[in-house]
Amino acid sequence: MKLDGKVALVTGSARGLGWEMIQAFAEEGAKITLCDLSQSDVNEAAAKLGLPAERILGVKADVTSEPDVGALFRHVQDKFKRLDLLVNNAGFAWPRGGPVNLELAETPLDVWLKILGTNLTGTFLCSREALKIMRPECGGSIINISSPQGKKAKVLRGPYCAAKFGVEGLTQALALENAAYNIRVNSLDPGGIVATEAIRNIPGNRGTRMLAPEIVRPCAVYLASDESIGVTGESFVCTDWNREQGLEIPYTVA
Repeated sequence: MKLDGKVALVTGSARGLGWEMIQAFAEEGAKITLCDLSQSDVNEAAAKLGLPAERILGVKADVTSEPDVGALFRHVQDKFKRLDLLVNNAGFAWPRGGPVNLELAETPLDVWLKILGTNLTGTFLCSREALKIMRPECGGSIINISSPQGKKAKVLRGPYCAAKFGVEGLTQALALENAAYNIRVNSLDPGGIVATEAIRNIPGNRGTRMLAPEIVRPCAVYLASDESIGVTGESFVCTDWNREQGLEIPYTVA
């Protein structure tokens, strides 16, 4: 198994892309930490995995909260004594309760701050804490989940575009600063709109052909494993990576 003995933490992993990656890492032998905003969601996801207690940890944490993030990584270190992999996955295009689809000229400051707080500041806070564990170990992998909107802007997605462009830049800076510690940092873009639960629940998306959530699995495992040693500061697109590897690109109807 490609991740046997490795310790992985994925934020926003009770559902969506995070849930797909947690399952893939567990299947490859990793010890895992589930993290999400609701303890009941974390507990439900952990129960679905059915892993022995020594291989799983579930923690409620808000990645925009510095105290929450600090406590999250202390829990990981207390239980597993190490950390080999962090996936900064927590994020959203618009707050769950709305408003949505606003031009920047109409976007309230609190909405802007919420979107950048989770997608960008949360990635910074979690990466900073992960480095405190990884640097003394002289190794590790950080994967920052990006988006097509992190490379090309889209109307009515201004705050999300700004956040994901920031994630791409943060990835490059982290890679440069941590290469001497053998810590690789890469971004991972699914390659299109993914039919996660949240996306499927948007009325206008129902019946639309989209990427299936499992699109992220193979490339995420590659970046998590020793197969990607020496690869850092890069931006991977899952659809492109699957094609290059001769793998199917999974689609579904939302």
